[in-house]
Amino acid sequence: MAKQPATIFIVDDEPLLTEMLNDYLVENNPNLSIKSFPTGEACLGSLHENPDLVVLDYYLNSREKSAANGLDILKEIKSKNKVLPVIMLSSQKSYGVAAQTIGYGAIHYVIKGQDAFQEIHELIKANV
Repeated sequence: MAKQPATIFIVDDEPLLTEMLNDYLVENNPNLSIKSFPTGEACLGSLHENPDLVVLDYYLNSREKSAANGLDILKEIKSKNKVLPVIMLSSQKSYGVAAQTIGYGAIHYVIKGQDAFQEIHELIKANV
């Protein structure tokens, strides 16, 4: 029996980055089903679809100023589903920010940059 595709939610308000990450992940693992969301609120509204993993940007309000930030969305995701793996993605190189997200239940903190997509791909392989 064929394995069901793993469903990955990507939450980022930068459409180009989202599209590039989506393309990279599907190219390296065609057995992924990916849904992307421009805000955390949109992602929360679809959690009933039971994704296997969420890639969540730390800053989510560059386009919609009223959008909740990634840390608040992480807390909300974890209050609804404690075991859902969440990878935080950010351009923040602050150890304090990374530690804070891990403290709230993220499985990993990936800094946006040259190797970020590869790192996310490896984390998905290890966690779904």
